[in-house]
Amino acid sequence: MTRPKIAMPQSEIGPGEAADRARSRRTFITFAVLSVLGGAVGFTAALIEPHEATLTTGGSLPAWFAILAALLLIGAVTAGSLVYYRTIDELQRLDNYWAATMGANVLLMAYPVWLILWKGGLVPAPDAMTLYLAVLVSTGLAYAWRKLR
Repeated sequence: MTRPKIAMPQSEIGPGEAADRARSRRTFITFAVLSVLGGAVGFTAALIEPHEATLTTGGSLPAWFAILAALLLIGAVTAGSLVYYRTIDELQRLDNYWAATMGANVLLMAYPVWLILWKGGLVPAPDAMTLYLAVLVSTGLAYAWRKLR
């Protein structure tokens, strides 16, 4: 014997669902604005940087642009974080804290190990970009694992 399903009309949503949709919309808008800002800075940097410059070439951008981009990054990440953390619930906040801790642990282990191995002549010198990317990737994977498990 199966129980009859009670269907709620699709047009009617409760206050909790409406609040959740509004929160999701604010989060999406925050990430969209930050993505557009980051894309604009990256696109502009690609236009004004010499074509022969690589990711590790120093002094390849005008000082005014580097300062402006750095200030924009600091402002965008600070403002974006404040908006994001005001819109997420306590479970999402815990997932973010856990993922950030995992990313920090990767850095806390990777740099000293790499430094010791470099001092022993076994590997090249530690590279900041590689460490930065390792932290970003590990934090993202940790967050995804928490959300998908």
